[in-house]
Amino acid sequence: MNNNQDSMNIEYVDAHCHADLFINDSSIIEEAEINKVHTIAVTNVPSVFLRTQNLSKGKKYIYPAVGLHPELVKTHGSEVANLWPILNETRFVGEVGLDYSTDDLNERQNQRDIFSAILLHCSEYKNKVITVHSRRAASDVIAAVGEKYPGKIILHWFTGTSKEVDRAINSGFWFSINLNMLGTSKGFELINKMPINRLLTETDGPFGKFNNNSATPKDVKVLVNKLSGVWKKTVEETAAIILENFKSVLS
Repeated sequence: MNNNQDSMNIEYVDAHCHADLFINDSSIIEEAEINKVHTIAVTNVPSVFLRTQNLSKGKKYIYPAVGLHPELVKTHGSEVANLWPILNETRFVGEVGLDYSTDDLNERQNQRDIFSAILLHCSEYKNKVITVHSRRAASDVIAAVGEKYPGKIILHWFTGTSKEVDRAINSGFWFSINLNMLGTSKGFELINKMPINRLLTETDGPFGKFNNNSATPKDVKVLVNKLSGVWKKTVEETAAIILENFKSVLS
C-alpha cells in the first residue's frame, strides 16, 4: 500500500469542537465525517444541543455533547435543569467547567455550584466523557472532580501550571491539545509534561485558529503532523497513538 493510501486510511480525533457555532455547522460535521475525524461536538448551553444531535444522526465520527459553559452561567445558569434529562441521550458532556476570568466572587461561586451539580449527576452514570474548561481555575477544577471520579475527564486547552498537570495526571485525567498550545512556549512545555498515552487532539474551533482562520476538524491533521516531529514518530504512528487514546477514553 502506498503512502497516499495510508494517509487516506488514517483516522483522527478532534476532542473539542464547537461545530454549532460555525455558520455552516452542517458542512463542518460533514467535513469531520469525510476526513474520518472522531469529533466531540461540544455545545455551550443545553438549549442548542438538539440541533447538534440531529446533525450527528447517522454519522460515524460525530459525538454530540451537552454542555453549559462556565462563562454563560451568569446568563444561562437557569438552563442547568434542562441538562439532566439530556444525560440520558448522550454519553458526552461539554463544554463545562470553571472560568475565573471574572473577578466577581458570586459568579465564581455560581460556576462552582453548577459544575459540582453537573459532576454529581454525571457520576451516577459512571461512563460519561466530560470535556472541561479550566481557564485560571485549574486548581479548583481538579479539586472539584477529585481523584476517583467515575467517568472520563478531558481537560481541554489546559493553561494551568506544571504542578497542576501533575495533579491532573495523578487524578487520571486526559488532556486535549491544539495548534495554539503548540505555538507558545508555555503550551509546548505543558504538552511535554503530559503523558503520551493521556493526550488527545482538538481544534476548539471556531475559537482555535489555524492560519488566522477558525480551525475546523480537518486541521487536526496539521497538529498530528507537528506532534509527530515533537514525538519523533511518523505521522501514522502519532495518529494511531491518539486514536488508541481516544478508544481508551471510550472504553
